[in-house]
Amino acid sequence: MLWTCVNPGKWRTIILVLLLTIIAAPVTAALYFTTSAPGIITKGDPYSISGTGAVNGTVGIWIVGRDHFEVLTSTPDRHGNFSVTVKPSATDGYSSGQYTIVYQDPGESGILEIEGGTDVNGSLVVMNRGKIVARLGPRQELGENIRKVADQIFSTSSIPGVDDTFEAEYFFVQKPALFFDNVIPASGLRLQDQITGERIVISGATNIGTENSLRTEIRTRNTHEIVTTKTIPVIAGSPMNTWTWDLDAPGLPPSDYEVIIRWEKTDTYSNGTFTVNYPVPPSSTPVKPVNNPIPQQDDYTFPVFVASSLIVLAIVLYYAGRE
Repeated sequence: MLWTCVNPGKWRTIILVLLLTIIAAPVTAALYFTTSAPGIITKGDPYSISGTGAVNGTVGIWIVGRDHFEVLTSTPDRHGNFSVTVKPSATDGYSSGQYTIVYQDPGESGILEIEGGTDVNGSLVVMNRGKIVARLGPRQELGENIRKVADQIFSTSSIPGVDDTFEAEYFFVQKPALFFDNVIPASGLRLQDQITGERIVISGATNIGTENSLRTEIRTRNTHEIVTTKTIPVIAGSPMNTWTWDLDAPGLPPSDYEVIIRWEKTDTYSNGTFTVNYPVPPSSTPVKPVNNPIPQQDDYTFPVFVASSLIVLAIVLYYAGRE
């Protein structure tokens, strides 16, 4: 066969070249994000960016979106792991809209050649060792097209002498919000009625992170008197996180109520109303109609008609005979 004709020394050379090629190949880092909900960062919630395989030294992390532009750096450990946490005080200042996180690896040179900055007019730019190579425009206009901004950053990796590589992830920043399940359509926030004596369960969804808890109140609608309060967790879900408030039987006495769900960190709340009713009494057994036929009544119409006719005829003949 063909392999028997190849010199063993050549095989060793080929294998060595392959090994050197594999060793010299760039290592791609794997990125991970911990956000409030899948693809969502809620204003006032922290989030983290971490990764593995960063073996070329300090990495860059660009955070761009809606009037926001910053470049952070992180030094990986000896295993190539790195992590950056963005605090609630920072995300509270984010504007709603789409954002991108661009990971920047310095390449074999170990130097981040590409960096962000501003020009003399205050507009945002991308620079290669201090030289402007791309203009991103005014900060307040970044949100018009985040993907275009990311593409401009990516394009710098093709500049001769630049061995930085980039990878991007996209997400949305939203204001914190709380939603109810089982809302009656076109009723505002009126929830389904409940039955006294039974367990009451009210649930909903939220874009708030699972590290948070929610404060709940049940009040009577007529007096606004607090009936019960409770602290409940935010439960991980997809595409939204969830929450559930429940009260074991016998539930609540019949009345009209208001339920308030609140995230106290940012004073975000939502409220719904519901009514607790008495159980519906079992319906009595309906009386089955009796299908007895109505007895036929005697009909004297015809005999009366005949008799009347004979009397009239007799009277006519009587007077005719006298004449």
